[in-house]
Amino acid sequence: MRAGLIAIATLATAAAALASPPYANELMLPAGGTAGRAAAIPKVARGQFLGLACSSISRAAGDAVRVVIQLGADAPSTGYSGVLATDQEISGNTVHVRVPDLPDLAEHVVRVVVYVTDQSGLHSCDAGKVRIV
Repeated sequence: MRAGLIAIATLATAAAALASPPYANELMLPAGGTAGRAAAIPKVARGQFLGLACSSISRAAGDAVRVVIQLGADAPSTGYSGVLATDQEISGNTVHVRVPDLPDLAEHVVRVVVYVTDQSGLHSCDAGKVRIV
């Protein structure tokens, strides 16, 4: 009986995971970023997905889209000024990228920038600032 209940619970959990959207915990940043807005800087966890809209993405091949997380001047102890986010997927004009799980990123406000290379050159979309928790 107990084994049967465990099996049912396991199946229910697996079914719920399959039914969830692929980016269920994604933080979607508005086009144009959050810089200069009165709203609070959104928080995102390491390992969480960010959704970044940029009109240039739909004109480029997938390997021509890069997301850079730039650390501000308040983060000199990390030893680097930015991180290339490599776990990404593109759908339409949106890139979904996982925030790298680097301990040094915790409790820093960072700027997220999408770089797109296409036939007409290099374009960038400023997605604004987020606080990594």
